[in-house]
Amino acid sequence: MTWLFLVHQVQTPNSRERVKIWRMTRKVGAILYRNSVYVLPYSKERLEDFQWLCQQIRDSKGEASVFVSDAHNESEDRTLRTTFVSASDEEYAALLKKAERLLDRIGRAKAEERLSERLLKALTKETKQLADAFGEAERKDFFGAPLAKKARATSEQVTKSLAAVEPQTQSVTPPKRQDRHAFKGRTWATREHIHIDRLCSAWLIRRFIDQKARFVFAPESTLPKQAILFDVFGAEFSHHGEDCTFETLVKAFQLKDDGLEALAEIVHDIDMKDQKYGRAEAAGLDLVVRALGTANRDDHKVLEAGTVVLDALYKHFATGKQGGVKS
Repeated sequence: MTWLFLVHQVQTPNSRERVKIWRMTRKVGAILYRNSVYVLPYSKERLEDFQWLCQQIRDSKGEASVFVSDAHNESEDRTLRTTFVSASDEEYAALLKKAERLLDRIGRAKAEERLSERLLKALTKETKQLADAFGEAERKDFFGAPLAKKARATSEQVTKSLAAVEPQTQSVTPPKRQDRHAFKGRTWATREHIHIDRLCSAWLIRRFIDQKARFVFAPESTLPKQAILFDVFGAEFSHHGEDCTFETLVKAFQLKDDGLEALAEIVHDIDMKDQKYGRAEAAGLDLVVRALGTANRDDHKVLEAGTVVLDALYKHFATGKQGGVKS
């Protein structure tokens, strides 16, 4: 069998350039045969791929050449084929694990009746990414790896499973007036990676509703059923009409003062993006909260840091010494 060999040497010490070249070899399906030697089964299209790679390496101040050659003997030919098959099977195996986890998440969401529009959108995106990844793996599977058939079937199963469900679209009754004394020492839960509405709502809960509140931040499909959900599709304490979750909580628990009124307007403008109140402070708080989320992967730490900011803002607005700024 005829093979293509790319022999290269990267002169630059820049690790980014080395990683770039490694990614390009993976993209065309080449595998490392020996030190600095990549190989592909011969075709005119793959020869062009290697020639293009050579140019990229030379542009990075490296050296590269492409050789077309038959295997030295039947044993080397078999070794090369086996190496490609093993590489494809390894890639299929990783994708199969992802597919099985995705199937499990879809199944649990359906069973728990928590397939909200938001979650459906996220699962649809992941399913498409998985299908694209399987397509890429098949494109580089030059010799028909054993796991190819199972991988394709599982990918199609994920797509069919997701297509067979519909998101929850039922409307919910706006929250009724609540007694804060009935919500003491409870567990409250919302979606992970909190931003403005979830962060500010958690702060509001702990400061004005349930000082001993415990919080769970997790994927929507895994939130504990016994917890009080907030800012989750279909939950009582979530968006209602034109109100964000923060505003819903303020109204449900009859929390009225100048500080909370100002914060509610700012949170609304950031979360709803409708400039209803025209709060100039919104852009600043939005940036601060995004920075906190970027700096901390732990939502509890984001809440801890955000609490300092929100306490100060609340005190600023509640004193009445300096009113809110309108744009």
